[in-house]
Order: sequence, then structure tokens, then C-alpha cells
Amino acid sequence: MTDDQNIILVSWDSVRADHLHIYGYERNTAPRLSEIAADGLLFEDVQVPAVGTPASFTGMFTGEHGSGSMEEPNPKHWQKANEDRVMLPELLSEEGYYTGGFHYNALMSGHFGWNRGWDEYEDHLWVEDNDTESGWRSKLYDTLDELGVANFVVDLKRTVQGELPARWEAMWDDIREFIDTAPEPFFLWILLIDTHHPWYAPPEYHEWNQPGVRTTYALNYAMRRYRNLVGERRPSIVNAYDNTIRYADEFVRQLETELEESGYDEAPLIIHSDHGDELGEHGNYGHRPLMYDTVTRVPLVMKNVGETGRILGPTTLLDLGSTILDLAGSDRRIANRPSLLGEERMDRDYVTVQNILDSDRRTAAAVGEEWKVLYHPEGDWGAKSFPEGSWEAYYRPDDPLERENRWGEHPEFLEEALRGQLSGEVAAVDGDDEMTQETRERLRELGYIE
Repeated sequence: MTDDQNIILVSWDSVRADHLHIYGYERNTAPRLSEIAADGLLFEDVQVPAVGTPASFTGMFTGEHGSGSMEEPNPKHWQKANEDRVMLPELLSEEGYYTGGFHYNALMSGHFGWNRGWDEYEDHLWVEDNDTESGWRSKLYDTLDELGVANFVVDLKRTVQGELPARWEAMWDDIREFIDTAPEPFFLWILLIDTHHPWYAPPEYHEWNQPGVRTTYALNYAMRRYRNLVGERRPSIVNAYDNTIRYADEFVRQLETELEESGYDEAPLIIHSDHGDELGEHGNYGHRPLMYDTVTRVPLVMKNVGETGRILGPTTLLDLGSTILDLAGSDRRIANRPSLLGEERMDRDYVTVQNILDSDRRTAAAVGEEWKVLYHPEGDWGAKSFPEGSWEAYYRPDDPLERENRWGEHPEFLEEALRGQLSGEVAAVDGDDEMTQETRERLRELGYIE
């Protein structure tokens, strides 16, 4: 690829592939993305490295499955999990790129170590004042934690107040300023949290009927903790989810306009998601570290990358970082992963997904073109609890929502890959520290602290 070109990466939080028209969904939830895909490069079967934003981005930005656990949402855990890994922005900086990252996800904040290698990094976390009110609030939340009702109180407060979720418009001025002032070549990364639950887009983007903001918060609490109570309200939850995708698509449209007006309309643009969301399938809502396609299969669309068309077969976002280095004209690759472009792109028999739960347990999947095999350890994984580990196999062409377990009929090489993934060594990660009250509250709002 040509070097010294600006590169833009747009990451949608929690968008599953099968809720986009370009992957067969009946609703055109993302009309601009559909237009880009028609003239650009679309990857048909993209699997994330892991489920959960920091676990997934560890894979995308380092080329390796992470050792951090989504069961440990604390800063030192993630700092230690990634301390010996080289991150994509660090490599891009060494290649002469000016780097900027913008988002609202607390787990991807500088507090958790994600600001390494960036020239500009705005995670929009407020600085907590050490005043009397902050100390009082912190003690209150600690007490509520001990009583096991802290999350209920946070969601109840948001329900009563009708407070709106964070929106991309709040960081639009920062993004525009970066595009206008950043020295070239630059790498711009934007993570949109608008598609993360609670799903509530601005009313003008309510293409499909959904509840008001207060009811949305109430449903958000119920769907993740009392799944059996959702019942007939599921269609309105799906509508709310689809509306947030419509809203995220509008960001892409406005970003393209801004890039064009700044003379950067030929810059490579990559749009993807970090994981999907369950919407009642397998008895779940949101994104627990499951291995089903509802949470592991995501969109990946590229524009201005020297190729067009549709790429079939399993693809892993573990190769995303190397792809961006390829676009930057670099010969370096992250963890020896290949680029997804040109002659480097590999036709794979399978790709793998993995989530570390603790030192002894993990969920994992090996995904082939037709079959997917996966493993969930003992525990509550949604509609039913597994007294022992659950080995599952699904024939994807006939069973896209993975409802009929056909373990025993799957290809042997996939089972070997799955068992190899489960037996691989993972470095133990220790580390815990006191979070700021602001970080803790933001993580509660996103459902990372249960």
C-alpha cells in the first residue's frame, strides 16, 4: 500500500453482524454503511478475538488473545495483563504517525492503561474532586455494594432522572479539531459507545418504535439480571438496539463529510465492531463472554484500501492491527499476524475466539466456514446452567442462531483446534486497586460491575 496516508478506524461497540442489512438483516439499520460496502471491501464472516471491549481490543491492538479477564474490571488487572504487549498506536508512532483516540468507554480509559502510544487520547472520564460530597458518595456506594444493591440504585437513579446516555455528538468537536489540526500522517480511532446498552438513541433516530428513556433504563436493568421477566417486551428492546445502530451510522455519514471537506476523502476508512450482543437468544441480553455468533460475529467494512468486493470464509480481528500497519506502508506486523489485504490475506480453515475467566477457566471457540465448535465451563450461561463443561457444535448454514447442538458430527480438525486453545498457557494476572468514584459509576452504568 501507499505509505504516509491518513487512516481512520471507527469502532462500533456491541454491534452484531446479523443486525445489519449487508449481512442479510431485513432492516437497513445502517444505510450509509450499506453504501460504503457496496463500493468498498466487506468481510463476510468476521470473528472477534474475545467478547468484551478491553478483551477484544487487546487482540486487535496486539495481535494476540488477551490474558485479561472481563470478570476483573479494575485498572491494575488490565494494566498488568497488557504491560508486556506492544500496542498498535505505539508501533504507528514509531512509523511517524500522529495518533488520536476518542471514546466514552471507561474500561478503555487511560486509567486502565489504554492511553499508551497516543499523542491525543480523550476518554472523557471526569476527574473526581476530593471534596466532602465525593467522599460521602464513595462511602455510600461502598455500603450499597456490601448490601448487594448498588447497581439497582444506579439504574433507579437514571430511570427517575431520565438522564440520557453518552452520545457521539458530545465528542464531535474534539474529533473535528483533531482532523483540522493533526499533523500528517495521522491515525484517528473513534469508539462509539452509543450502541452499547442501555440502548437509547435520540428520538429523531427512532426508526422503529421503542420505549422512552426511563422505561429503557428499567428494561436495561431487567434484561441483564431478570431475563425471564422481559417476555413480550423483547420486540421493543430489539427496536431500541436497531435504532442505536441507525444513530451510529449517522456518525459515519457526518465523519465522511468532515473528511471530504478537509481534503481527506481518499483516506482509508475501516468500520467494525468489537463484539455483538445477545437479544434473548440463549436466554441472554447483552454481552457475557459467550461463544455464540450473536456476540462473536461482527461487521468489518473498508473503504479506500485498494480492494473492493466481498471476502468469504472465516476472518479474525486479530489481524486488524497488522492490516492498519500495512495501510501505513510499514513492513512491521503485530505478533507476526498477516494483513487482511492483498497477497498477505490468508484463506483460513478456522479462526479462534477466547475469553479468560480466571486462571483455571475460559470460554473458547474454533470457527470454520460451515461448522463452529465451542466450550463453556461449568456455570450459569443463560437459559440453563451447566453442571459440567458444555461442548457444543453447530452447523452454521442451517442453524445461524446456534440452537441445535450437534456435537459429535463436527470436523475433527475443529475439535483439535478448540482443545488446543483451551489447553494453551495463560499468564496469571494479579492486581487490584481503588477506582475513582467516577470510573466505578460509569462501569456500573455499562453493566461491567454487577
